[in-house]
Amino acid sequence: MTVTATAPDHSPASNRREHTLIAVRFVLVVAATVGAFWNMWLELAEDVGQGSDIGYVFAVPALATLAAIGIALRRGPELPIYDRQTDVIVGLLGLCCTAALLGLLVLRYPYEYEVLHLDLLAATLFLMSASVLAFGLRPVFRYWPVWLLALIMSIPTLYREAVITLGGTRFADGAAMLIPAFAAGAIAAGRTRPRALAGGVIALGAGAIVLAAMTVWFPSAPIIAYQLIPPIAGTYTSTTVMYFHQREWATLRALDRPILPPTAKRSRSATVTILVAAGLIAFIPNPREYVQASPYFPGLRMPGTPAVAPGWKLLGEREYPWAPRYFGPRTIWARQQWQAQRGNPEWDKESRRRRLMVDIVRADNATTIDRYPEFMMYQLNEPRVSAPVHVDIGHGITARLNTVLDDRQLLSWTWLSWRWQGPDGAQRISLIAADNHLPDARFPQPEPSVPRTFETFLHQILRGRAVELDPEADDIDIGAEHKDRDMLTTVAREIVRNGVGG
Repeated sequence: MTVTATAPDHSPASNRREHTLIAVRFVLVVAATVGAFWNMWLELAEDVGQGSDIGYVFAVPALATLAAIGIALRRGPELPIYDRQTDVIVGLLGLCCTAALLGLLVLRYPYEYEVLHLDLLAATLFLMSASVLAFGLRPVFRYWPVWLLALIMSIPTLYREAVITLGGTRFADGAAMLIPAFAAGAIAAGRTRPRALAGGVIALGAGAIVLAAMTVWFPSAPIIAYQLIPPIAGTYTSTTVMYFHQREWATLRALDRPILPPTAKRSRSATVTILVAAGLIAFIPNPREYVQASPYFPGLRMPGTPAVAPGWKLLGEREYPWAPRYFGPRTIWARQQWQAQRGNPEWDKESRRRRLMVDIVRADNATTIDRYPEFMMYQLNEPRVSAPVHVDIGHGITARLNTVLDDRQLLSWTWLSWRWQGPDGAQRISLIAADNHLPDARFPQPEPSVPRTFETFLHQILRGRAVELDPEADDIDIGAEHKDRDMLTTVAREIVRNGVGG
């Protein structure tokens, strides 16, 4: 490490050189991040086009940039302290963690991919590591509040929990984004605590005004419009007002000061490391897609709940009010409890009248139903899901059959589910039979919970195959039989026959 105390050169030629050097490094880091995760960006764009709420992530770069500009404008002269060895060590460790996150977690748990999107966290970590290699550790972590904001926003579950709490509407999507807008405004204006508070409040207020105007005049605007326009407009308003207020409105020239040179020397090895890492990570594919067939039937009769199959009677029915907050407006999640009218020795050796649960999720389209994976919406403590068996239930519909074990409760169920579409929308129907044939048998309850989702994911990481949610994993053997396959298949065929009219 060396320290040099020479005075900085602020001549026009020197400023142009510094501008060019900083711009080249910045473009290198951004281009490497885009290239390394090209398949993720394409996946996100496709999801947004299908109506997903994941588009909020495209507001994060704008908010982070505005916040970082505020910190940069507060930067004073610094001694040019060079310690490139530390920069390379930290940058390499970050790049290794990025590759491990993608290869060991993202690809290992594809079933939770759409909910957790750990590749967003990996992309942020890659951007931080590449920035350390390009600009140095000390300059990069001068912006630690911005990096903290970016890391938090890289966890979609936190954003979605805020949206769910606020009601699950388009307005809720926009209102949830005002929270990071407040944080970005506070970071940008944070010379003092009062100024930080003022910057955050201005961002929140301006964003709320824009959001209210969109709700009144553009209620049917795409979700991504609600996610991008209010927070970016609010933060931009805040940073602009606080910038000119700091200058007492004396000048409107935004760049009237010299650009301070970067304190990290150029390093060819750092540049090569960034490019090689980006090239290697770019070859890591996205997890496999869960594309469950949703055949379309023009004459499909799709009431809120299906008609009770012949030979069965309805014992009870309920509708879960939280469904629209998770899946969007006009979504219905209903549960019916059926009981066989007569005992069948093929289904129970004592000819007891079997019971089963019928869960129905109805939405405008199949993409909406896929917003949350099926088994993540139930109260399952330590679940293990068997490899699937695909069953023909008539009219070209193939259902998926699994056995589900809950090791903590020592319970098991046979689970048959399928999807179909019609003129009125799409449905997912799940038939659940308990291994316990007694009247007091317990069934899994639909009860989504963000803490439980993280708990289950942590169990998967720590216990490996001892906890498994993936219903399409062909290599899972939990040593269980599909005991109620015949009963569920018979019921499913009757529901399909009633639905499509023959």
